[in-house]
Amino acid sequence: MPMFQTAVQQGLDAQLSGDTEGARYALLRAAQLLLADAKRTDDLALRRTRLAQAERVKRHALALTPHTATPSTKAPPAVPVREDASSTPSWLLAERPHLRLDDVAGLDDAKEQIHLKLIYPFTHAAAATHFGVRPGGGILLYGPPGVGKTYIARAVAGELDAAFFAAKSSDLMSQWVGKAEQNVAALFAAARGEERAVIFLDEVEALVPKRSATSSSVMPRVISEFLSQTQSLGDDAGGAVLLMGATNEPWAIDPAALRPGRFDELIYVGLPDAAARTRLLQLNLRDKPLATDVDVDALTAQLAGYSGADIAYICTRAAQLAFLDAVERDIDRTIDAADFAAVTAERRPSVTQAQLARYASFRQGR
Repeated sequence: MPMFQTAVQQGLDAQLSGDTEGARYALLRAAQLLLADAKRTDDLALRRTRLAQAERVKRHALALTPHTATPSTKAPPAVPVREDASSTPSWLLAERPHLRLDDVAGLDDAKEQIHLKLIYPFTHAAAATHFGVRPGGGILLYGPPGVGKTYIARAVAGELDAAFFAAKSSDLMSQWVGKAEQNVAALFAAARGEERAVIFLDEVEALVPKRSATSSSVMPRVISEFLSQTQSLGDDAGGAVLLMGATNEPWAIDPAALRPGRFDELIYVGLPDAAARTRLLQLNLRDKPLATDVDVDALTAQLAGYSGADIAYICTRAAQLAFLDAVERDIDRTIDAADFAAVTAERRPSVTQAQLARYASFRQGR
């Protein structure tokens, strides 16, 4: 395989994995290799082909941004709330997402529960007071990976114009004694310093696992700190600090974390239904050149059982196959049904029936 083709493939692989800078670097290197080939050859037709290919690859590389590297639901960029020193951990830097729940494809039942628990008590404060509904508390989003749990949490912050603090459990843990507990306390302190804030914890099962299932001497202290910070969360500044979490393993979480005032509302976020798959396809294929044989309705039916992340991957990969073919053959072409067929032939749903059955069992047992 020519060196420029290898570089193009490396760039496409990096783009697919979300490494924007790596993708841009590899694609620009491919463009340089194509230009070098053009200069070396005495064949005028081949020279024109290589120059055209270099221009295509260069345009694609320069068009890459952090939000086009791995298309999903085309989230608008978040606006930082404040600038901090570069040494400040990213999970202590709040953002104000521009998303709204209407931007979330499908999941109508989940969105209704979120409106009732987190949003309406703020947006309809007088009615909430009249009915004795207090703002605050927490929601745990659980379900298979790749279904948009983080996206939903960002949308909640956007609905409320709230500062959004996002942390993975692995971000908060530390090899130093006492540091993990300090990190948990610092996160909640930062949120309480905002007029209104949403704390989003990913991988909750790793932060507050069942104490009976862990032999670590550190985890009991971390769990205790989390429980202490969330004990009266609804009373903080009129419930202005909202807690949201996400997990793929709700059965592994310590029961104390699921009591009132903490993650007292559990919402299942499952695979997208037909309407949601259609919208996800429309969002991920927006602004892409499609052939007339691409039937979104047919793709919607074919992709039953695929997660939102799966669908985003399939759309991205189909576009990459078309792009690579256009570069290698120096032709103008669109993304056609054969590109999608090639991707779906090798990409099976990432969520298994066994996983779905376990979630169903958990829901029935609650």
